[in-house]
Amino acid sequence: MRAVLALDEVDFRRHSGVIQFFQKEYIKTGIFDKEYSDIITSASEIRNASDYDDFYIASKDETKMQVESAERFCNAVEIFLNSTIEKIP
Repeated sequence: MRAVLALDEVDFRRHSGVIQFFQKEYIKTGIFDKEYSDIITSASEIRNASDYDDFYIASKDETKMQVESAERFCNAVEIFLNSTIEKIP
């Protein structure tokens, strides 16, 4: 997400700021599909749980699903960045 935001010369100190801006400017506008909002939200919730819940342990199925979702998201970002960079004179 930060690579996409860098095109707008925008950055935030907190993950929540990055996520909010990305969702507002890139998902709500239709640049990225709504599917990616769900992926980002899920990953953020799991990150928070693993950081702050003393006994949080991700299941094998949950981990597999997150890895697959992250790969889809990264591929979409890569395609977006490549198409955007090609337009730069």
